[in-house]
Amino acid sequence: MADYQALAEFRYQIRRFLRFSEQAARRAGLEPAQHQLLLAVKAYDGAPSVGELAERLQLRHHSTVGLIDRLAQGGLVRRGRAEGDRRQVRVRLTRRGAAVLRKLSLEHRAELGAAGSALAASLAAILARQEKRRLAYKDKLSRHA
Repeated sequence: MADYQALAEFRYQIRRFLRFSEQAARRAGLEPAQHQLLLAVKAYDGAPSVGELAERLQLRHHSTVGLIDRLAQGGLVRRGRAEGDRRQVRVRLTRRGAAVLRKLSLEHRAELGAAGSALAASLAAILARQEKRRLAYKDKLSRHA
């Protein structure tokens, strides 16, 4: 029962943060997936390809292209061809995209400051239970050896 309670609490804390994130994105005029794409572009070392962004967002290629299209229309990202392989499209933030992301990131940091300890505690409870189970199993094996 305690395992399920720990998992349920962790899922609840994740969902609370994700709900906050989704609402913050919408207040900024973005869909949550668009916010995620902006964040993935900014976090990437250089300019990511469409395929790399699709992997980071766990989306299909064509869905990622649709997100990029809408963000480009809004002036938040721009596309360019890779220098080494002209077939490959690379994505970069525009100044406007960076400004929108900066504002959202400040809001997210503030929320994590407020709610992060509950999220961390719920994860710590799961990991502690897992470690206890691992040690018990290791002890059982050593007694039977």
